[in-house]
Amino acid sequence: MPRALHSVDRLRLLATDAWVEPGSVWSRLPGALPRRLSERFHPDLRDAEVRAFTLRLMAREALWRSRPSAGWAQLMERNQWFGRSAASALHRVEEVPGSPTVVFAHSYSAREVFTYARSRGWTTVLGQIDPGPEHFRVVQQVSQDRQEYGGVPDAPPAEYFDAWRDECELADWIVVNSEWSRESLRRAGIPAGKLRVVPLVYESESGDVPARKYPAVFNRPRPLRVLFVGHVAVAKGAPALLEAMTQLSDLPVELRMVGARSMTIPARFHDHPAIEIVGAVSRSDVMRFYRDSDVLVFPSLSDGFGMAQIEAQGWQLPIIASRFCGNVVQHGINGLLLEEVSADAIAAAIRRVATEPALLEVFSRGSSTIAPAGVSALGQALLQLEPS
Repeated sequence: MPRALHSVDRLRLLATDAWVEPGSVWSRLPGALPRRLSERFHPDLRDAEVRAFTLRLMAREALWRSRPSAGWAQLMERNQWFGRSAASALHRVEEVPGSPTVVFAHSYSAREVFTYARSRGWTTVLGQIDPGPEHFRVVQQVSQDRQEYGGVPDAPPAEYFDAWRDECELADWIVVNSEWSRESLRRAGIPAGKLRVVPLVYESESGDVPARKYPAVFNRPRPLRVLFVGHVAVAKGAPALLEAMTQLSDLPVELRMVGARSMTIPARFHDHPAIEIVGAVSRSDVMRFYRDSDVLVFPSLSDGFGMAQIEAQGWQLPIIASRFCGNVVQHGINGLLLEEVSADAIAAAIRRVATEPALLEVFSRGSSTIAPAGVSALGQALLQLEPS
């Protein structure tokens, strides 16, 4: 987002929790947190005005990590801390005569930022990171229906969405990344006139990808390699995908599930010879899985967008996806859309490509013709939110 604004000469200030320039002392400290902080930099923003709170963040992290897990209360404390810090950074911003001041902030940490911005008469844009209350309603419902896969997660406290509704009230515009998010917010009572759909952008990490080749027939020595990437969770459709695999035992199909896990996986799936639960891996390993797979299955029941889809696009990897996420899949062009998220529907889609390998070559070629929006396109989309 800041790179997009900088590309159209509209980034006056970036306020972020951490910013570590190359050669900084932070990048030379031992430990996992300093290593992650060393990635908080981009050369495109080398000459941008940046206000970061790196030292204070390190102190706060030490405090937060010293406590037992506090769930939603700790998450809200983190959001409030960043909101206060970012709002204080705005006091440095001087208005430029004849040029509007627009403040963009992400949901759940924007209330104090927008309160100050509105006091100055500035335009406010909320970047909504998920489908809002509807998303959590779906999570609660499907978890209740799928007790075998773990307990029902704690719902956000009322204060969480009270603060969010204040943000929405203070926002002149609300940017969502998919039609699913737009409809979810509309159902939550957010005025449709405030909502603008701006898809996520992606820069391929795959370089030049050679055309994918598929065998004329999949068999046991060369099975169909199905990939799931993302949070292995009930709301992501992981149970339905696992159950679909039990319907495909007559076909040469293998499934790899890559990502952190927040649900219980029954023993019958751990013991299944065609299922591999990989777990969380490095970014480079995720890219390797995209490269080495035949099709991505993205069966989410609620997603603000679903970045795995356009990462797969970068690898010209065909996709089988639900309709409850970003509109990446064009049915029959670069993949298949599921009519519902169920074991039957997923199994039918996988069975189709497993028995018609030529379809996968068609979908792969289709992926190469659908270019995801880039940083400059995002910058142009954001310019439309400036007051005229």
